[in-house]
Amino acid sequence: MSDLTLDLLRLLGVVALVLANGFFVAAEFALVSVRHTRVEELIQQGNTGARAVKKALEDPDRFIAATQLGITIASLGLGWLGEPALAHQIEPVVALFPKQWVSVASHSISAAIAFAAITFLHVVVGELMPKSIALQRPETTALLVARPTLVTALLFKPAIWALNGTGNLLLRLVGMRAASGHELVHSVEELKMLVEASEESGVLEDSERKMLHAVFDFGELTAREVMVPRTEVIAVEADAPLHALIHIAIAHPHTQFPIYEGDIDHVIGLAHVKDLVRVQHDERRTATVRGLMREIMFVPDTTRLDNLLQQFRAKRQHAAVLLDEFGGTAGFVTLDNLMAKIVGEVRDPFDKSAPEIQNLPDGSVLVDGLTLIEDVNAFFGLSLHDDNYDTIAGFVLGRLGRMAKVGDTVEADGANLKVEAMDGLRIARLSLRHPKPEKNTD
Repeated sequence: MSDLTLDLLRLLGVVALVLANGFFVAAEFALVSVRHTRVEELIQQGNTGARAVKKALEDPDRFIAATQLGITIASLGLGWLGEPALAHQIEPVVALFPKQWVSVASHSISAAIAFAAITFLHVVVGELMPKSIALQRPETTALLVARPTLVTALLFKPAIWALNGTGNLLLRLVGMRAASGHELVHSVEELKMLVEASEESGVLEDSERKMLHAVFDFGELTAREVMVPRTEVIAVEADAPLHALIHIAIAHPHTQFPIYEGDIDHVIGLAHVKDLVRVQHDERRTATVRGLMREIMFVPDTTRLDNLLQQFRAKRQHAAVLLDEFGGTAGFVTLDNLMAKIVGEVRDPFDKSAPEIQNLPDGSVLVDGLTLIEDVNAFFGLSLHDDNYDTIAGFVLGRLGRMAKVGDTVEADGANLKVEAMDGLRIARLSLRHPKPEKNTD
């Protein structure tokens, strides 16, 4: 075989090894990045290549090991074959330079140039380009590389088994366990960042972003933060006649009412308005609320919402009485209160009460005293905080240091809060004026 033919074969070998390296790099990133749900969708559409992708995804450790083995073999082969082959081609060119420059180190100079060229080719064509292609088009790339990767995994099955086993053994020796599946696991904060990026790119609407954030934060909230507080609970006395419950149900947009004996600290059950339908008309005149009583849950007001939701599901309940640290009634919470933290409040068409936050003609905003401080902060972009109170009314009371009266004002974080209405000793409504409100409502 002539030297020219040998040199040509070496150069072709270099090209083949670079392409092989690129193939295995693309295969690794594609199999890690492709969405399982999209693969299932392609299978349902009759795409036969998707079945090979699914098979690879069912045993990711094995097939990722196959791609890494391929990358390693290609890289070693490129170093073994590429540098000498290219250096041999460069030496005649280097020999043209003045002899005093190259007489001693012509081979070293050729080898250095060849090494730099091979490294550049390896990194750009064999690593960066295939990685970018696989990340931008994971589905298309996975469909192209799945079958060849399956063949590679089959051919090198003993070697892959030995390499995986050795790696896992070494990890166990240093007190670690092998990660399985090459799955991407994100923290809640990372998921929030992904949601923000998805909204910025136009994939998600603002309402969808808010809902996803609410889901992430759901487990961190406690029942106290979503409850109807004790002073706002609409309850009925156990021995009250049924027509009293009917009047209460008509006057308030609720379907469930706690039943108590003596006072609200002694809740004994729950009345549901649909039970009234089952009672004959004549019975309503003589029967008492006690006859309709259902069981009711009792939970601490510090119960986390995710735990409370599980209890609702397990006990097939939709409401619970919240108890404070002294065993008294702190408030009342329903499944609707929990869902409102995720999807937002959906107002009942029969609910004629004013919304928590309303725009006023003078540019200020009317706020219900029971509105949570965190909701006011989110609406206005404020940073109000009080360790002792959850509501904006409590915040104002804390700042005043005394019982409030209509006309009292408080300045905080650039905002002016003014007491507009009282309900006994409770602040019912406040007006809030802020120079740069974050959002507006209709």
